[in-house]
Amino acid sequence: MIKNLYSRSPGSKLALLSLVASLSYVSLLRAEPQSGKIEPDVNVVDLKTGLQVPISVLLKKIEDNDITLLGELHDSAFHHKARARLLLALSCPQCTIISEHLPAGQQVVFSDNLSDSLAKAGFDFKGWGWPLHEPLFSAIEVKKMPLLGGNVSSTLTADIYKRGEEAIPSAFREKFRQSTLSDAARSKLDDDLKSGHCGKLPNRYIPPMRMVQRVKDSFFAHALVESSPSILIAGNGHIRKDYGVPQILASTAPKQRVVSIGFIEQEQWTPKSIPALAKLYDYVWISPNTVREDPCKDFSLPHGPKNSSDIVVETDWFFKSFSHVQSALR
Repeated sequence: MIKNLYSRSPGSKLALLSLVASLSYVSLLRAEPQSGKIEPDVNVVDLKTGLQVPISVLLKKIEDNDITLLGELHDSAFHHKARARLLLALSCPQCTIISEHLPAGQQVVFSDNLSDSLAKAGFDFKGWGWPLHEPLFSAIEVKKMPLLGGNVSSTLTADIYKRGEEAIPSAFREKFRQSTLSDAARSKLDDDLKSGHCGKLPNRYIPPMRMVQRVKDSFFAHALVESSPSILIAGNGHIRKDYGVPQILASTAPKQRVVSIGFIEQEQWTPKSIPALAKLYDYVWISPNTVREDPCKDFSLPHGPKNSSDIVVETDWFFKSFSHVQSALR
């Protein structure tokens, strides 16, 4: 069974060290991918064949496809470093990066200070546990790849909780309707939303949360197609074939060639898990486990508003109360 994991781990500021570490990947990867040998410190599996493959296979797939989806567990430092490693070895100067970590409509203009550049584009340092993602964004800066935001704003998220489909921007509403989930996929998404909130999420919040998740994926899909060839960096939940961005692209842009690469941890992996994983991703990059506390250990459901019959009051309360306990799908 594939677990949904979410955690925010604080870290010290290591800007210079992270950049140096990222730059050190360049010499390592310029040589290794050419040999076709499996790197001893990398465990990438082709889920179609079940065989381990070298980084060079992923690089070729990215270069041959219109859209690449790179997943992550948000609190895994290894995943951010691994994707930095991959991007630094990539030869795709025309590729644009679409980031879940930045709001749609924003573009990072890199300056001498990476933190300042991200801040001006709306990056939430506290929310994303900076400097966890620093190696990844440093690599994008080194490669001079365009970096665009793709996520739904908090304002629109709150509005969807209040008004439902009516709040979805008209430019996305038709695509949202066009990519309706199957019953099985919708049920799985609902289950994951519940487990992402420690199994304590009231059922009445599932439909609006599902809608927000789907609108986010619609935003990502739109940005990816508009900027193709493009690469999405986002949580694993967004790059799944059953209810994520691939499902929307298959419905609204079927001619786009798409490859999905999940980043998982050793505890999520056994050879027996290949059939289940193959339904979600094309490849998985398997990392060591992240040491984390149980996010549900001290979790308790906040008390709702006194006037719970008022949907506006209740959704405002919900949005604020759960802003720090977001789904593992993010």
